[in-house]
Amino acid sequence: MRALKIISDLLPIPSYTVILICFFFPFITIKCGTTELVSVTGFDYVVGTDIKEKTKKNEFSRMMENQLGKNLFSAAETDLDSLDVDEDGDPIKEESLFPEETAEEKSSRIVMMVMMGIPFFMAIAGLIFSFVKIRRKGLLHIVISSLGFLVLLFFGMIIKSSDELNAVTSMAEGMGGGMISIGMGTAYYLATILFLLIIMFFGMQKYLKNLYKEEQAIREEALDEFFTKE
Repeated sequence: MRALKIISDLLPIPSYTVILICFFFPFITIKCGTTELVSVTGFDYVVGTDIKEKTKKNEFSRMMENQLGKNLFSAAETDLDSLDVDEDGDPIKEESLFPEETAEEKSSRIVMMVMMGIPFFMAIAGLIFSFVKIRRKGLLHIVISSLGFLVLLFFGMIIKSSDELNAVTSMAEGMGGGMISIGMGTAYYLATILFLLIIMFFGMQKYLKNLYKEEQAIREEALDEFFTKE
């Protein structure tokens, strides 16, 4: 039990620290074939970074603009002499391959920002409580890590259906790519596993403590019966 006590004092500090560091490394990576389009860190989601805006600044996007000879991210008006006009004779605006953010996409981004803020601030809270002497600290670590783990797990399940990522995929298909792949980064998996490790350790510690107390109670009861018979 003494060894478990030592580990319980030491394990949370490096674990929560590494989780926080993981948030500054790619949680998802979007590739077109073998070329990286954009990587998004966990902290990008915490602060509500727009993936579209980040993709605009990517070198791959600039290269595609040069090759296609047009702006991928905004609609450009055609020449007045062009035959591309609508029924009223007004020039047709060239459709953007990566249109401006819609209200629905903005709402989705805000939801993701709030959601990813939970594991980030849970890691901060866990690190702070690791240095504070309080009762039931093990149970507190279980609650904190469970929240962080479940949110990250849910994030991983819904990330590929994100409106922002679908917009990136649509852009590549419009350019004739069609080889978009979205992968979860090593940092995401490491943060999720560390939350799970903390849950498992303190859960096991609590179980062993309860088992030890039960054994002690049985021994004391047996001793009482023995001395009573004497």
